[in-house]
Amino acid sequence: LWKSQSRLAVSRSANVWRILCEIYVKLLIILIQHWIMLTGLWEIPQRSLTKGVQAIQEQASHLAACIAERRSLIKCLKQLAKLFASSTACRQNKRRKKPNNWMRLQQVREWRA
Repeated sequence: LWKSQSRLAVSRSANVWRILCEIYVKLLIILIQHWIMLTGLWEIPQRSLTKGVQAIQEQASHLAACIAERRSLIKCLKQLAKLFASSTACRQNKRRKKPNNWMRLQQVREWRA
């Protein structure tokens, strides 16, 4: 997911040092995205990491604008957490033929109860 969503293997340059810098920047961005997902999305069983990354990328310019002030950044991260918690924003689609893992786990819990 990290490699495909963040396009780690793609570069517009032929300069080796520039490519290396691009990879380091992309890895830092991936790390920040992962931290944000851990704080706001990880506890939701039916989460979609792909949709979570897309939501974070959509808010990237807002995050960049807020990074200088701690209060603004916290406010922005709380807004992202609300987006993650909303009913369909970052959820996996339900499937009947091949249920998602969270659906199978939910069935097991219901059978045990």
